[in-house]
Amino acid sequence: MHTTLKEAGRAERRPTQAGVSLVELLVASVIAAVTLCSAWAWLWNAGVASSATVDRTRAATAAAFAARCICGDLEASFALQDPPSAYGPGRALELTHLHPGAVPEDVLIVWDPSRRVLWRKTSGTYLADHVTRFAITYYSGGGGVLTPADLAAPAWPTRVARVALEVVVTAGRESAQAACDVTLGQR
Repeated sequence: MHTTLKEAGRAERRPTQAGVSLVELLVASVIAAVTLCSAWAWLWNAGVASSATVDRTRAATAAAFAARCICGDLEASFALQDPPSAYGPGRALELTHLHPGAVPEDVLIVWDPSRRVLWRKTSGTYLADHVTRFAITYYSGGGGVLTPADLAAPAWPTRVARVALEVVVTAGRESAQAACDVTLGQR
């Protein structure tokens, strides 16, 4: 045997003896478990933060893309039209583009709140999905906001000098907003 007797009858380890005692093993196991649990909680929180960042980036990218496309269409428009009555001027824009050497092109941009999509020209051509808000504000030449009563008048599109719009897209739990304000050219 590799033990020696002490006065109380307990065994004592020799300094040259190799191995780990049960107490040392339990202490090392507890330290490892605490370290791994702390690392797991940190990694879990880092994953959640990363997921939120991805959702925020997706929402911001989609909202910015839609706003840029619509602003480009507004800047290239020759005339603003009265959108079809099924959509109304509150959730749709109808524009006429006039490209040199081409026939005039009608462009219809509509927000469908039931499907939460913003589409251009046809209902299958999406500018953005998960659109939770799409707001259009029309301004007259004098700078005043056109009221719903003004928008009910037959020739209201000719009175519009500036269009401001806001697009809000939600991805996961994150939302992002993009806006544009376009002063329309000579008509």
